[in-house]
Amino acid sequence: MGVNFAVGQEIMAILGPSGCGKTMTLKCIAGLMTPDQGKIVLNEQVLFDSQQRINLPTRERNIGFLFQNYALFPHLTVYENIAFGIRQLPVAQKNERVQQLLDKMRLDRFGHRYPVELSGGQQQRVALARAMAPEPEVLLLDEPFSALDTQVKERLEAELLEIQSEFQGHVLFVTHNLAEAYRLSSKMAVYETGGLLQWGERHTIIERPANKTVARLTGMENIFDGIVTGIEGSRVYISLGAGHLSLYPDNPSRLAVNQEISVAIRPEYIKLADNKKQNCLAAVLVDTKEELSFYSYTFQLPEQAIIIKVLISKSLGRKLAAGKTYYLFIPPENLVIIGG
Repeated sequence: MGVNFAVGQEIMAILGPSGCGKTMTLKCIAGLMTPDQGKIVLNEQVLFDSQQRINLPTRERNIGFLFQNYALFPHLTVYENIAFGIRQLPVAQKNERVQQLLDKMRLDRFGHRYPVELSGGQQQRVALARAMAPEPEVLLLDEPFSALDTQVKERLEAELLEIQSEFQGHVLFVTHNLAEAYRLSSKMAVYETGGLLQWGERHTIIERPANKTVARLTGMENIFDGIVTGIEGSRVYISLGAGHLSLYPDNPSRLAVNQEISVAIRPEYIKLADNKKQNCLAAVLVDTKEELSFYSYTFQLPEQAIIIKVLISKSLGRKLAAGKTYYLFIPPENLVIIGG
């Protein structure tokens, strides 16, 4: 598996399906697994270098790790769990640090309790406090919210953002939840089986996916294959067979008439139109899913296998009728070219 990315003093999400290597990446950074080859550097300190035969043990890497199952010691109290990684400190200094974290995590009344006596959210806060106790340079969080209900998750997400604003190091967290990654991170790395597909600023990943796989993993479900039919300045015209669209790509000079390209657009950017105008496609509504605050519509272009997904807020109007033909406006500024 090939991986190459960098992260600054911020939260970076590692997004991808189960089994694609996200957790393995964290374990390699922490020294719990050894990569076949490559280099891992933290604040200019080399943690691992296959060519130089450098492989620092976990205890020398100054890294905090929050495991997916929290991995709390069941025979230790909350206080003792948090203190475990700093037990070498003088007693007064250790007690002060643990008390700071108990207060910060709103656990000051639970120091004497055992993990089995805590809720899932409380256990997670204990595990996070334990990871932060040695004042690590980087925090690694493996699916930190996957086992929590919605209300607890929202509260802990807010707490994580508050903690990160005070934390002087780096935070990497693994998730398969796109919405979670978007809410919490400023950068994202997208994985698929076999390695890293794309990493960078969150907005770039969401709005400019590198290829079809990244597009699908980040919710850009509408992907069309077309042919360039014309180029006028910054505007490019394409044919989908069933209709014609235009867009404003970043580098129109790299395109040529008759070139085959793939374009994509997020479902929430597509709008309903009263009549067929430029950048509109006539499509038949074939399926509707009602969500809490919006409708998720599936359209199909007549006599073609092209499917178009559209998300429309309930506040914008009534529910659409199945089997009816509608005009879908595809905003050219939101249509992007993607790789294969």
